Amino acid sequence: MLDAYGDFAPELAEIAGRFFERNWIDAELRPGKRGGAFCASTLPSLHPYVLLNYTDNLRDVMTVAHELGHGVHQSLAAEQGLFEQDTPLTTAETASVFGEMLVFRRLMKEESDPKVRLGLLCGKLEDAFATVFRQVAMTRFEQSLHTARRGEGELPIERVNALWMEANEPMFGDSVALSDDYAWWWLYIPHFVHSPFYCYAYAFGELLVLALLRRYDEEGPAFVPRYLELLAAGGSDTPQALLARTGLDIGAPTFWDGGLDLLEDLVIEAETLAG
Repeated sequence: MLDAYGDFAPELAEIAGRFFERNWIDAELRPGKRGGAFCASTLPSLHPYVLLNYTDNLRDVMTVAHELGHGVHQSLAAEQGLFEQDTPLTTAETASVFGEMLVFRRLMKEESDPKVRLGLLCGKLEDAFATVFRQVAMTRFEQSLHTARRGEGELPIERVNALWMEANEPMFGDSVALSDDYAWWWLYIPHFVHSPFYCYAYAFGELLVLALLRRYDEEGPAFVPRYLELLAAGGSDTPQALLARTGLDIGAPTFWDGGLDLLEDLVIEAETLAG
């Protein structure tokens, strides 16, 4: 992971390395320890802490890369102070997902077995599609739900179920037959209640990282200082303004197309390996 970070920018590897050297990662399995993984930024004057449960598999390696992306982001943005160190939800996953992609690319570069490479690709594609297309479908559901509530008043459960199905059917197309029971699945997603439109941030963040990677592929090392500047800015301005400082216009459809093009390239590579 540190090699992958270092290939992109030695500064990233140096900051991430401190977490290992200074025991800022709680990774061991213990009775009673909570599940999941997160990075806590605490205060700008203190280093972040990472919690995860490491079981020595590929997904856990990616979890480390993800959470240390947060740690690097929070460390670089500490100069912004207490009120502007943290980012809005739309850019909170920028460094973490970017870090995952760096490690994924390093693994793909070093792995020669076609079957293993195909497995890596399919896993990454499944994650990306779930984070983009599924989250967009859920956001479309939320949009239609709020619109219907404003126009129709209190909604019966059957109406909510119908809106859920209408939002999901275009994503699945004719590949899956959605049963009547699936109409109730919106009930298991707490974001709809306690953090309305939270799902939008997932799709935004994933597409943003893919577009940033595409720009890095096009520009090479010249892109790196601008990326580090973006992370160091934390939440000191809107995402649009911060990205504009680095020469990126998120209002231009072509910027987002870059991320989708990168996904398409991965699909083509996977199809080639599958033969």
